[in-house]
Amino acid sequence: MSEPNTDEQQWGRVLICGGINWATNGRKDRPANSAADLLSPVILRSLSNVKVTKLITGPSANYAVVLDIYGAAYIFGKPPSPSLASAPDGIISEHAPVKISPSSVGLTKGAKFVHGAAGRGHVLLVDSQGDVWGCGNNVVGQIGLPVTMLVHNFTKVTGPWSKNPESKVIQVTAGNTFSLFLTLTGQVYASGSSECGQLGNGKTGERLVKAGKLTYDVEVPPRLIQGFEKRKIVQIASGNQHSLALDEEGYVYAWGYAGYSRLGLQDQKDRLVPTIVPHFAGNNIATRAESILCGPTSSVVVDRQKMMLIAGKFKLTGDGSTGQPYTYFKYIQELMACKVLKASCGGCTHFLTTSAAGGGVMTVGFGQGCLYGELGLGPDLGKSATKPQVIEPLSGADVIDVAGGAFFSLFLAQPNAALSEIDRYPEHIESPSTCLACDEDRYNEDPMECERCDSPYHPDCLDPPLDGPPDGEWFCPACSIQADAGPDEPFEPISSNNQKVKNKNTEASPTLAERAITPKSSIVNSPKPESVRSNTPSNKRKASESVQGSAKKQR
Repeated sequence: MSEPNTDEQQWGRVLICGGINWATNGRKDRPANSAADLLSPVILRSLSNVKVTKLITGPSANYAVVLDIYGAAYIFGKPPSPSLASAPDGIISEHAPVKISPSSVGLTKGAKFVHGAAGRGHVLLVDSQGDVWGCGNNVVGQIGLPVTMLVHNFTKVTGPWSKNPESKVIQVTAGNTFSLFLTLTGQVYASGSSECGQLGNGKTGERLVKAGKLTYDVEVPPRLIQGFEKRKIVQIASGNQHSLALDEEGYVYAWGYAGYSRLGLQDQKDRLVPTIVPHFAGNNIATRAESILCGPTSSVVVDRQKMMLIAGKFKLTGDGSTGQPYTYFKYIQELMACKVLKASCGGCTHFLTTSAAGGGVMTVGFGQGCLYGELGLGPDLGKSATKPQVIEPLSGADVIDVAGGAFFSLFLAQPNAALSEIDRYPEHIESPSTCLACDEDRYNEDPMECERCDSPYHPDCLDPPLDGPPDGEWFCPACSIQADAGPDEPFEPISSNNQKVKNKNTEASPTLAERAITPKSSIVNSPKPESVRSNTPSNKRKASESVQGSAKKQR
């Protein structure tokens, strides 16, 4: 079993909202107000016991990847490669994410996935050794591999950085038809189509191949972007057709497609090479940039005062919309008093976290054209917000990361009392009605239920026994073993009909999780399941009733 140093890793639980009908998201024939849409953020039950460190999705991605403390990746949604899914339609249910271990791609023991990027048609992962792995659409070499229609499984991308042992990749981005690779030495490489200057190599290579059809230069393997020789780039970001780079002094560079003035250079002229953004090039260090990110048609910068600025088109009407884009970087007036901790851009959403007045974290979002509840404002409010709004369903939750997808949003929150009060999704699943340790139905004594699988246990049936239900989240021995199994153990999802809990009389070999479920009635003097206690205070987790009991507790 792997033993990561969790003290050095900040982790949380995954929450999700928005459109999760992956097969129809974004389609015109998709029914309006689908019952599958999640209008408020809810805890994703299938991953509720996994200690997640990073959320990966993008403004054009109809899928998500999350990384845990052991460096394993979990993917769900409609991934770029159907080979990643077992279903014939290529969909990976959010109830049964596919776990991708570092060893499954050939990495040595101890290596982890630490970063990644999700584009519309391709996905990239970065490991702790500085190598990149990609799969999905590669018709113009956007993954950085030799041109082919589809890269079915995660394959190592060998770029020029491989020649220098110190030049390891630390960050990647994924546009619609290109990718960027940032190395530890501050160099940026690009691969894919040169169509609008996205590769920053000074040319597009546009040419007519036949009547009415143009083609453009393709760069494979990734090629070094010139112009940063005297600068060390520390961060990169990409939208659908443009990119930003940030150097260690706080200067911002923009290039690629300039429609709607998304580059923040006060015009709509494409830039074929990285061009410095004047707004962040002044002598006042406080006004320079601290972080950068890109929406589909906009660019966002958080300056060193932790204030958010935006350029381009990020609305449907009014200032900042199609007819009135921000031609240069402007502050969002409603956010002038907010010190940004984390920020993210989705398909039509923008999120940030900031310190709340009474302590803790406040999560804020805004965006027009939100059709599926991806802002997470709740069922009583509209799906869109022209001005920044507090995400009230997350009030009190300690959100440490946020990621906006094309039609949904993810939040990463550390366990606390407020998180324990948020519903899980799905809210109810089938579970046994009696304690899995003693198989007894005690009069007027309801067993407590696991946060993930709803498996019931009496507190005194655990080893060591508990005096009562512990404060905060509690996971049964099976789900605890599952969460701490390490990156190479298979992931055992829980479906809506709770397939994880097998018939007690089955003769099949027990799974990893089932080893912890041993009723006393079947084995004499069997050891009690080990209890797992949370260190997070909460008053929520009291004795509850199973679905097959008299009445399910209202959550």
